Amino acid sequence: MRQFIQKTSLGSFLWLALTVAGNVHAQTAAADKVGERLESAVQKLRAACSDDLAKYCSSVTPGEGRLLYCMIAHEDKISTKCDYALYSAARNLDRAIDFVEEAAEACWTDIQKLCADVPEGGGHVAQCLMSKKSTTSADCQKILEKIPTTK
Repeated sequence: MRQFIQKTSLGSFLWLALTVAGNVHAQTAAADKVGERLESAVQKLRAACSDDLAKYCSSVTPGEGRLLYCMIAHEDKISTKCDYALYSAARNLDRAIDFVEEAAEACWTDIQKLCADVPEGGGHVAQCLMSKKSTTSADCQKILEKIPTTK
């Protein structure tokens, strides 16, 4: 299982989770949801890997991926609980990345046509597409139907 984790987005997830999650300043409902899910994932990783981090990486100063590199250096020693949490997080990140790629492919023309003047980041483009869903292409509408909305 550890080899699978290393071959997937483990590094990407941990980098993202450990360096970004604590600093998410969401500006839209879509970004709020992403921030909440990311913070939840970070909390699960912290809970599952806290003993391993304390045992192997307690002298490491957090930031700039140092904890990630420490965990990778000790990957043959980490607990099963932490190993599974890392696997689960990497798998979920892979799914999220796949969805973003699918959405970008399906909605790219609509983004350029309908949301070109919208600032990037913070969920602004997703919010723009959702507000103009009825005028997007059929493929884009199918993707937008998969995005949960807040009420």
